[in-house]
Amino acid sequence: MSMEFDDRDRESVVRDVQSVDEDVRRLAVERADGLPIDQALPLLVDRLGDSSWRVRKAAVERLVSSVDPNRATSALIGALADGENSGRRNAAIEALIHCGPRALPSLLTELNSEDRDVRKLVVDALAGIGDARANDALTGLLRDPDPNVRGAAADALGAIGGPGIPESLLALAVDASEDQLVRFSALHALATLEAPVSARDLGPVVDDPILRPAGLELLGHSADDDEAVPVLLKGMVSNSRTSREAAMKALLRMYSRKDGIEAGRLSDQIREAAAAAPVVVDSAVERLRDAELPVQLVIVQFLGLIRSAAAVVPILQAGRDEALAQVSLETLEQMSDVAEEAVDLAWSELDADCRREACALFGRTSGQRGAARLMAALEGSDPELRIAAARSIGRKKMAEALPLLIRCLETAAIDENFDSEDEVIALTEAVIAVAEPGAATDPRVTEQAVELLCSRLDGAPEAVRLAVARVLGCIGRREDVQLVTLLMKDPSAPVRRAAVDALARLDPGAAAEPLRLALADDSASVRIAAASALSASNDDAVIDDLMRLADDDDVRVRAAAVRALGLRFGKSTHEERRKATVAVLENALADDVLVALGALEAFNSMGSPASRSVLALLERSEPELVKEAVICINRHGEVADLEPVVPLVSHPDWSVRAEAIQALADRGVVRAVPPILRRLETEPDEFVRDVILRALKRLEG
Repeated sequence: MSMEFDDRDRESVVRDVQSVDEDVRRLAVERADGLPIDQALPLLVDRLGDSSWRVRKAAVERLVSSVDPNRATSALIGALADGENSGRRNAAIEALIHCGPRALPSLLTELNSEDRDVRKLVVDALAGIGDARANDALTGLLRDPDPNVRGAAADALGAIGGPGIPESLLALAVDASEDQLVRFSALHALATLEAPVSARDLGPVVDDPILRPAGLELLGHSADDDEAVPVLLKGMVSNSRTSREAAMKALLRMYSRKDGIEAGRLSDQIREAAAAAPVVVDSAVERLRDAELPVQLVIVQFLGLIRSAAAVVPILQAGRDEALAQVSLETLEQMSDVAEEAVDLAWSELDADCRREACALFGRTSGQRGAARLMAALEGSDPELRIAAARSIGRKKMAEALPLLIRCLETAAIDENFDSEDEVIALTEAVIAVAEPGAATDPRVTEQAVELLCSRLDGAPEAVRLAVARVLGCIGRREDVQLVTLLMKDPSAPVRRAAVDALARLDPGAAAEPLRLALADDSASVRIAAASALSASNDDAVIDDLMRLADDDDVRVRAAAVRALGLRFGKSTHEERRKATVAVLENALADDVLVALGALEAFNSMGSPASRSVLALLERSEPELVKEAVICINRHGEVADLEPVVPLVSHPDWSVRAEAIQALADRGVVRAVPPILRRLETEPDEFVRDVILRALKRLEG
């Protein structure tokens, strides 16, 4: 950013950067661009060591965008030698990484520093930049006299990669005379590169008890090395837990890269070795309880691969952890009949949580044991278990469960317990999933569902009629329109509302007349639903009905009407109706905030030039209206239309200020720069200050 600073401005920055208030210091750093470069660079580098991360972040951003990048890079490299302030060193590395390739020449030169700590930090910066032009120098550092530098160089080469890098890293990894931490870094780098290394080449590493786990894990990238499998199987059954887990991870990776017969052969070898060594399953199951998440993920998938029945329930229990839930469920699904049988046999010993997880599993398996358990759970005493069972029955599209589902839906609908609403929703969704017309549904199942539902209507309580109406709206066919229309005469407003929603989904075009009649319903919720449904009608005459509804006594109905008019506007070819629609929407802009927002939404969908009508909203007192109006004008208006937006950079509401400044920057309204700069001096909101700084860069650029 370019700023004209006088002596008073410069003194203000130098003074404020020493303030005890971190916000004052940060603002001073953000204004440091106005200082001469000789004064700005030392000030910014000094602030890299500030106690506030916000101030350090601002200093990094200013140094990265410096008008003299070469001098800024040199200053940052100089900060790496600060042995007293680790925060400054870390911030300097971050800034150098953000500088990118332009910092490369200076960093490469600094690799010759006599300070080993500086060399190591420079290597870290080069790793973050990731430019392969540094590879030759980094490879040379594998022979640096300091082991920390050698290890960092190995890590950096693993992050960057390139021709010849794996060979250099392998030579370092197998060098028995090398420091073990350096060798470990080399192995880690090879794993990062997913370099295929043969078991023969890794022999010295696998023989080392400390490095063995890293070596075994690396072998997982050697899919075509026949000698690697026996080595990994041996590691899998070893007495070392870390070696076993590394071998499991490698075998899983190797298995994932094989297809067909080869994958089957490898899985057979793994299962045979695991069966001969009970410690594999026993220790893995035990580790599921307390291992870190990455290890748990490996163990779950490995136990699934060997299809151990003894591991099924522990995997199910592990799935109670949200982070493991998906992979546990997928693993058990792949175990299919093994998992279904093991869970069925252990059902009486499972707690409530595990039973719910088991129902989710049975929704993915295809055996009779699982289906029978779901049917039984649907009639059980635990409402949460019934909900889980209903969801899985719907997922499986179990047509044989349809009568039971509808009977349970009827029971749950009249239940006044707190949990019954969730159960009604789950049962409704299950009936819909089983009976909804489609390629995967036998038409006879849909017919059966409609008949069963209709048989429940006569004399049924309101809750049952409501549930039936909701289901019919989703599974009904065009020939069921008349049936649903009858529900619009129900004495219950919620049932009539559900019937209107159902007609909208079934055939809003064919059902236009009953929907228009619903616009006069006593219930506001029914009128709202009818307005929304009619917005999809192809009949231009509904515009007249919606315009009348825009004068409704209920503010929510008026809001729904204007939204529907906006949607219907694009379909109309009747010029007089289009003009009348715009007039109604313009009047709505002066209405209650809810109605005005609906009209604004309509104008937004209509686009220019109709969006100019929303300029009047900039004078409203409600921040949400003003903000949305600015968005609409920015999106659809001409540049001249943004002139009234300029004063909003000082609006009392932060969200309006931010949106106004963003809009002015988007459209390049340069005249707004002075008021935006003035606002920057007093802006208390951190988010808005960031918006201002980005906007000024764009406008002054």
